[in-house]
Amino acid sequence: MIDRILILAIVVVAVAAVWSVIQLWSKIKIQQLQKGTPLSAIIPTGKPAVVSFSTPSCRDCRTLQAPALARLKAGLHDRVTILSLSALEHPDLVDTLGILTVPSTVVVDAKGAIKALNLGYASDAKLIEQLNMTTA
Repeated sequence: MIDRILILAIVVVAVAAVWSVIQLWSKIKIQQLQKGTPLSAIIPTGKPAVVSFSTPSCRDCRTLQAPALARLKAGLHDRVTILSLSALEHPDLVDTLGILTVPSTVVVDAKGAIKALNLGYASDAKLIEQLNMTTA
């Protein structure tokens, strides 16, 4: 019994460590991208934007992320640009941004600076919070 508890504890610590490393890597990547965003060529400046990356075979992209983006657009109307891109059609951009999985979203402020990089599903509530961060 103690062996199982010890194994479970090791697994929990390992998962937490991996999650922490991914979060740290994301923050470092965002800091590096502040020097010049590769998204400025495809999104207009002047209002915040959310750029979503997906693939045709991604179930979470269709069933979770797309509806969250639709709710975001319905709630914020013209105040935010929402752009959905295929990760397969933009491999250089995916590499530059450090996209490791789909769905992924990038939150950009009105000046074109990247404020958040979400690897995996990001709810509309989380995206709204990150967008508010860019307007504060």
